[in-house]
Amino acid sequence: MVEKKQEAVALLPMPEEKPKPLKLKRHEKRKLRIINRLIAGEINGPKAAKMLKITTRQVRNLKRQVLDEGELGVVHKNRFHKPVNTYEEDIRKELAQIYRKQYRGTNFTEFARIMQSQGYDLSRSTIYNILRENRIRSPQRKRKKRKKKTVKTENVTLNATKTNQEGNQNREGQNR
Repeated sequence: MVEKKQEAVALLPMPEEKPKPLKLKRHEKRKLRIINRLIAGEINGPKAAKMLKITTRQVRNLKRQVLDEGELGVVHKNRFHKPVNTYEEDIRKELAQIYRKQYRGTNFTEFARIMQSQGYDLSRSTIYNILRENRIRSPQRKRKKRKKKTVKTENVTLNATKTNQEGNQNREGQNR
């Protein structure tokens, strides 16, 4: 039996990734400015609450979070999490590619039935949304209706004015 000797391989240190600077949204920047003014003593709690349209208790919590975490304190804690009920991007691309190559011209409902029979556990509305996100339109889409052209005739307008005049004369007779 031949024994293999394992040589110690020196692993190169991984370059440390610098965290990206956090890019705040406009409402988060505004919230941070107001909380910083509160911390600096320029405004009080109730005024900050009124400016942010939140309660004073929420202002106290925001102030504490900003003091503890810095800018990240005003960011919603669920911002960086992907929703549980989303489908992977590769499944989305795969469905769009299958539709474009094999089932072009099939309406979305029939395509959803076919995909469900092939093992994709997606609802019809989910498949519809995925295809629409990929700029695919259903062949069964509703087309815009043409507006009917209305032809104005003199008889119609004349008849309408005669009835209005007759109605006015009847009312005048009733008032006497």
